[in-house]
Amino acid sequence: MEPETHFNSKLLLFGEYGLMFNAMALSVPFSRFSGCLDFDLDHSHEESSAEIRKFYQHLKTREPSQKLHFLFNLENLEDDLQKGLYFNSNIPQQCGIGSSGALVAALFSRYAAGSAPENELTPELLKADFAILENYFHGRSSGLDPLISFLNQPLLIDSKKKVQPVHFILAETGLSIALIDTKTTGATSPMVQHFIDLLNFPEFETAFETRLIPAINGCIDSLIQNNHQEFFAFMKQLIRFQLYHFRRMIPWNFQPIISDAINHQVFIKLLGSGGGGFLLAFAENEKILKGWSDRQKIQMEMVV
Repeated sequence: MEPETHFNSKLLLFGEYGLMFNAMALSVPFSRFSGCLDFDLDHSHEESSAEIRKFYQHLKTREPSQKLHFLFNLENLEDDLQKGLYFNSNIPQQCGIGSSGALVAALFSRYAAGSAPENELTPELLKADFAILENYFHGRSSGLDPLISFLNQPLLIDSKKKVQPVHFILAETGLSIALIDTKTTGATSPMVQHFIDLLNFPEFETAFETRLIPAINGCIDSLIQNNHQEFFAFMKQLIRFQLYHFRRMIPWNFQPIISDAINHQVFIKLLGSGGGGFLLAFAENEKILKGWSDRQKIQMEMVV
């Protein structure tokens, strides 16, 4: 097997849950973690091989295959599974940074991308297929995570659901951004189902549409325009919504930390579906962010 391309993890900066409806979304590749397809020559990665085999069995059923625009070469995939195919990855699982998305992107790249001319691999068609494929892992997927890993460039989804590459570099925002590891994991499917259940309550549905979606859109617009004052005003709205309505998605021991951090101009939000994994912290500069983390004894990994 020739050396495989590494597929990066992602940071969904804004758009979790809102992405399933009419909110905008902004996501960027995150090269700190990545993975590639490889062969398990010493039988030390049988768990990963077994997961890919289950996915292969799923693809053999008619339901997913008849909906895909780009067909998988299942014969080649089966042959490689016999040789010990696995996903060689350092992406933490169930932490909100796209481990399953990178796997789907890697499998699609090797076994399906060649089934169509390159000019047909449009973001919209790719996203549609990636949503079908990643549904296997999450129950319901937007397809954005695999798309980010596959294209390896920042993507903006506007309020009309149009997917477009965007020139956006985190380091050029001038903000300080860090990952906070909650030291727990959070499976995506239960959190997504909880969110869907919440939509059955009219009070939540109204708040979601009138408060969360405008906050998400405002965060994205102001971040792209590099308007820090507006950005942090919208961040405050978003975080307060999450603290009130998404408490189940936030580990209990971090809820008071997130609430108090706002008073110190540190803004901490969910990263992905929540339930555990990483949180994403923003501040005007590194002095504010590191000063707060040192006082709170919170370990962080700086993104920029």
